[in-house]
Amino acid sequence: MKNRKLETGNWKLINWPVFHLRFSVSGFSFSSCLLPTLFLALMSVQTLAVARQVDVPLTFDYEFVRQALIAQVYTGPNEKAIAWDDGTGCAFLKLRDPSVSGAGRRLRVVSRGEARVGTPIGDQCLAPIQWEGFLEVFEEPEVSADQRLLRFRVVQSNIYDDKWKKGFLTGKLWDLMKEQVQPRLESVRIDLNEPVRDVRDILPLLFARADTARIEEMLSSIRLAAASVSDTGVHATLSFTVSDVTPAAAPTPEPTLTAEELRRWEEAWQRWDAFLTFTIKQFDRDTLAGELRQALTDVLIDGRYDIIEALAPSAPGAPDPTRVLFIKTWERLVPVVRQSAALQAGTTALRYMGFIAAGDALAALDQVAPDIGLDISADGLRRLARIVAPLSTEDPLAYNTNVDPELRQLSGFGPPLPPPDLSGAPSGEAWWRHWVVASPAFAAAEAPNPKALERWLPPDRNAVDAYLAAVHEVLDEVAQKTLAGAGLQDQYHKLYQQLVLATAWQESCWRQFLRSNGAVTYMKSAIGSVGLMQINEHVWRGFYDVRGLRWDIRYNARAGAEILMRYLRDYAVARAKEGGVNPTDFLARATYAVYNGGPGHLTRFLKKNLSKTLRRIDDLFWEKYQAITKNDQTALARCLVGG
Repeated sequence: MKNRKLETGNWKLINWPVFHLRFSVSGFSFSSCLLPTLFLALMSVQTLAVARQVDVPLTFDYEFVRQALIAQVYTGPNEKAIAWDDGTGCAFLKLRDPSVSGAGRRLRVVSRGEARVGTPIGDQCLAPIQWEGFLEVFEEPEVSADQRLLRFRVVQSNIYDDKWKKGFLTGKLWDLMKEQVQPRLESVRIDLNEPVRDVRDILPLLFARADTARIEEMLSSIRLAAASVSDTGVHATLSFTVSDVTPAAAPTPEPTLTAEELRRWEEAWQRWDAFLTFTIKQFDRDTLAGELRQALTDVLIDGRYDIIEALAPSAPGAPDPTRVLFIKTWERLVPVVRQSAALQAGTTALRYMGFIAAGDALAALDQVAPDIGLDISADGLRRLARIVAPLSTEDPLAYNTNVDPELRQLSGFGPPLPPPDLSGAPSGEAWWRHWVVASPAFAAAEAPNPKALERWLPPDRNAVDAYLAAVHEVLDEVAQKTLAGAGLQDQYHKLYQQLVLATAWQESCWRQFLRSNGAVTYMKSAIGSVGLMQINEHVWRGFYDVRGLRWDIRYNARAGAEILMRYLRDYAVARAKEGGVNPTDFLARATYAVYNGGPGHLTRFLKKNLSKTLRRIDDLFWEKYQAITKNDQTALARCLVGG
C-alpha cells in the first residue's frame, strides 16, 4: 500500500509532511514532558539577536485538577470526602461528586454534600441543623514561594440547598463549618519539581553540538511564574531568560542525501518510530480505554505514513519537511494524551500533563523562530521514553519487524493472521535490504523457488484470462475469510468484496511477483510497499510477517483485506452520510483514501483544494472500482497486456 503517491502505470510519486523537528542524521526525537517545550524555546530564541524573556504556559485541564482534588481530598469510597466529623454522628459534613470548572479568573469547585450540626445528648442529637445540597468554592491558583508547587487559595464560598437556594439555616451552618472545610480544599497541590528536574537532566542529551555554557546560563534562569485560569484549564507559566546571541545564518537547501547519509537517516527514523510505538503502547496500557485506542492507532499510523513520505529524497532547494512533520505529530497526539491523562491519577497523570505541556507550547514557540535545529542522541530518546514509562525494562528504541500481538490488539486487528506459506521464499533474505537506499530489484541472499512462484508471475497475452481467474480466486477467498466474524453489516458485504478487487488492481495490477534481471522477486515500490496489495512494510511493522507479505500472495492479500475491513467498518461506515455524496460511493472512495494515505485522509476526495497528485490517485481508483462493479473484463486485463 503506497501512501500519497502516483505511479506511472502503477508506481506512485511521493510528496509530504509529519512532526515539527529538524534533526541531524545522527538521530532525532519527539520531546516529552516539559522538556521539548523548553528545548524548542531555547533553540528558537538562538536565532534572535536580542535578549528576551520566554514564557511557556503549562496547562492543566480541569479534569486533571479534579483528579488531583480526588486523590488528595476526596479519598473515600465513590469520591467522598469527610470534611468534618466530631465522631458522635451528631456533627459532620460529607462531600461527594466534585466538579471543577473555570469562572472568569477563578477556579470553581462544586460538590454535593450533606451535614448535621447538633448537640449530642446520650445517643440523641439536640436541635440538629440538617442540610443536603451543594457547596460552591472559588479558588485562585498561585505558585508557591519556592516555585515547586501549584496550589489553590479559597477566596469565596457558598452553600445552597438541593434546589440551589440560599437560606438562613444554610448560611448559619456554613459559618460554623467553613473554617474546618476551606483549609482542606486549599490543601491540594500539584508538584512541578520533578518535571523541572527532568528538564535539567534531558537538555544536555538534546544539544549535542550546542554551546553548553550558554545552555547552562539559560537553564539557571528557569523559574515558575504567575498562575492563572482560562476556559481550557489552570496555567502556570514557566519562564527563562535568553541572553543576546549572534543571529543564525539563513539555512541553505540541502542537496539530495548520499547513500551514507540515507543509511544514517534510516537509523534515525527507525529510532523515532520505535520511540513513538513504545510510548503509544504505554499510553494504552495505562488507560485501558477502548474509546482512545482508535485515536492512538491513528496517531501511530499517520506518523508512520508521514515518515515514509519524508523518506523520499528531495532535490536541492526543496523545502525541509521536518518542521511541518513535527507540528502535525504533536497536533495529533496531544488531544489523545490529554484524554488519557484525564483517566489517570497521581504521578502518572502529572507525567502525562508534563508531556502535554510541550505540545501546548509548541505552536507558539514555532512562531518565535523559523528554524530549530536538533541533534538528539539515542540516550536522549531513551530518557524521554522513561518519563512516560519509568518502570519499563524494555528498550524503547528497539526496532524489529516481528509481529506484535499487543500492537495488533491495541489497533483493533485482533490476533495475528495464520502463518504465511514461505515454501517459495529464499532462506537467507535480509528484510531491510530494500528500504531506503536504491538497490537492485532482487536482493535476497538465495534465489526463491521459481516453481513455487511461477504461477503468480505476470502472464503473456494468451494466459491473461487464466491468470486473472486465479488471482480473483485468491482475493475472493481472503475476502470471505475476512468477512467471517468481522461484524460488518450484510448490506456492505458486496461493496467490501468489490473494494478488495479494486484495491489489488489499483495497487499492483494484480501482481505479487515479477522477473527482474532474470530473477523472480516480489513487487516493491521505492518506499517499501510490497506485493499484490502493496502493504507498506514500515507503516504496518509489527502487524504482519514481513517475509509473508513478500513471498506469499495469499498472506499479502489477507493483510490488505484485513486493513480494508478495518477502515470500511470502523472509519468509513461511521461517516457514510457526508453531504452531497451517495453513501455507497462515499464508502468505497473513503475506504481506499484511508488505505492509501492513512486515517487523516478519510474524506480527502471531497476537498476542492486537493493536490493534483492525490486527486489523480483517487480518480484512478474510482475508475477501477466502477469497472469492477460492471464486471468489465476488458478493463480488468488492460494493465497486464499493456492496452
